[in-house]
Amino acid sequence: MKTCTVFGDMQSDSAAEQYPTVTLCNECVEQDALAEEDNQIVSQGAYDESFGDSCEWCGITSAEEEGAVQ
Repeated sequence: MKTCTVFGDMQSDSAAEQYPTVTLCNECVEQDALAEEDNQIVSQGAYDESFGDSCEWCGITSAEEEGAVQ
């Protein structure tokens, strides 16, 4: 899991809505990197559980992701 800033609602007046910070699983981060010019991740950092324990895009939980790695 990673905590990422992604492109959001660019029509909004709020920076938090234009570039929301969300939790994404490692697989979704890898898939986004393959999208090259169409990627949606602006920046990524270490996993911060205060942003949630499931991937914003696919819904996998941190526990499920850890289990898949083992």
